[in-house]
Amino acid sequence: MAKKILIVEDEPFTIKLYTRLLTSEGFEVTATPETKEAARLAKTIKPNLVIVDMMLQDGDGFDVIKDIRKIPEFKKTPILVLSNLGQEIDINEAKKVGANQYLVKSNVKFEEVIETVKKMLKV
Repeated sequence: MAKKILIVEDEPFTIKLYTRLLTSEGFEVTATPETKEAARLAKTIKPNLVIVDMMLQDGDGFDVIKDIRKIPEFKKTPILVLSNLGQEIDINEAKKVGANQYLVKSNVKFEEVIETVKKMLKV
């Protein structure tokens, strides 16, 4: 059975790109640009991993991570932040609220993101 990934990202190009890349690797991908939709979708699809951008049009990734971590069944679900916010303070705050891994978009290749996802899911 395919591992499920939820992407919370407001940039349509990034959603399309990572949906295509992850689907081609055998993952089942669902994406939303809305912070308020993220927790509801998580409850519905029960993802094995969540990828979150920090800068979203209707809020921020910190709130998304907090909302997902409040749901008991997602206390241990891996959360990968993929964002252009690269300040140490942002990275530390994301990890403090529950992110497991933090990658700065402009500093990583697509392949590295895919490899990180695979490592986090142990596949």
